[in-house]
Amino acid sequence: MAITNTRLTTTDPTTVFTAVGQQAITTIYVCNTTGSTVSFNLFVINSADSVGAAYDNMAYSSLELTANDTYVISNERLVLDNSDLIDVEANTADCITVTVSSIAV
Repeated sequence: MAITNTRLTTTDPTTVFTAVGQQAITTIYVCNTTGSTVSFNLFVINSADSVGAAYDNMAYSSLELTANDTYVISNERLVLDNSDLIDVEANTADCITVTVSSIAV
C-alpha cells in the first residue's frame, strides 16, 4: 500500500496521483486545514484523454468543506491504469491537503 500527500497551493487543477502500472485507490482524504469554508472539485482522468481537468472527467463537483473538516472517499474503489491521473482543484489556495491511499493490483 502507498500513500501520497499533496498540498493544493493554487486554485488550478493539481495532480494528486498518477498511476504507475495498474493501481486501485482505496481511500482519498480531502482535508481543509483552515478556519474558513472552501470547496473543491475532483477529476479522474484517463491517460488517453488530454492532460488537465475538464468537466468530462469530473467525479466530485463543488463539494464544500467547513473549517477544519475532512471529506473521506472510501466507499468505492477506483482502478486506474498506467498514467491515469487524479486531479483536485479548490476555490482557495493553500487551504486543502489531499491524501491518496493506493495499492497495486
